[in-house]
Amino acid sequence: MHGLGDNLHQRAIVRQLMRAHEVFLESSWVAPYHDLIADGLKVIHKTTALRTQAKNASREAARFHRARLPRFGRAVQVGYSPDQVRSQGSVLAAMCRATGTDYATGDFSLPVPAAWMERVWLLLDAWRPKKPILIYRPLIERTEWSGCPARNPDHVAYRDLLAAIRDDFFVVSIADLVPGKEWMVGHPIKADAECHGGELDFETIAGLTSVAALVFTSPGFAAILAQSVGTPAAVVFGGYENATSFAGGARHSPTLGIDPINPCQCFSHSHACQKTIDVPAATSRLRAFAAQDAGRSPVAA
Repeated sequence: MHGLGDNLHQRAIVRQLMRAHEVFLESSWVAPYHDLIADGLKVIHKTTALRTQAKNASREAARFHRARLPRFGRAVQVGYSPDQVRSQGSVLAAMCRATGTDYATGDFSLPVPAAWMERVWLLLDAWRPKKPILIYRPLIERTEWSGCPARNPDHVAYRDLLAAIRDDFFVVSIADLVPGKEWMVGHPIKADAECHGGELDFETIAGLTSVAALVFTSPGFAAILAQSVGTPAAVVFGGYENATSFAGGARHSPTLGIDPINPCQCFSHSHACQKTIDVPAATSRLRAFAAQDAGRSPVAA
């Protein structure tokens, strides 16, 4: 598991395995396991050519466990297939089934330590927001993974849904853009604060998310991170998968999944998924969600 969202989900599996075993985990991420490391988890560096993961592994190089994997032990491959997600009902359920762990008690909640909040408070002091914070993930595509165009929601619907609640929040847009490698698609919005150069490390993003009123995102790590720190998330789906993917995290935080009229669960990069969203109906649901679960008063139609 190299994806950040997968690593966050994976916390549920690792946490359960640690109850009866000494666990060595191969990953390109350390910080998402900080509390489990304090309880004895050893994170071994897993080499990868993926840009964001390799950059993070370099940043966290000194934090990896230095000893080698034990010569004898049980190996557990954490993963999931499209068929498993469809049959089990969510990505987390599929991961638990594949590893023989218990989905009903699977817990990937992530405590945010005070040290992570130090930079968050500095950012908030600089921004001085007068409204509740909304973390916004712009739609992106990248050369490393060809599934983005299929997975992204309809660009116009994504823009219009955000516009329906945008004025009630201080919007912080987060991305890690590099020309020719990862870029923004769709309809750019003017956020109140833009962090588009990968300048925020995982710890700061997690801290910001933990104090936000709402996360507005397409499918990806931001949805799972919001769930892990208990922040309401509105997730707008396109093709490839539907809202059931992240159903396993709804136990941790309110989650609004906005599917197309004809949701797809093909997990294909080339299927002609129908992405049309009933925007008026979705807008009504989003406004109610933002009012109730993100602590906002109702927005007039």
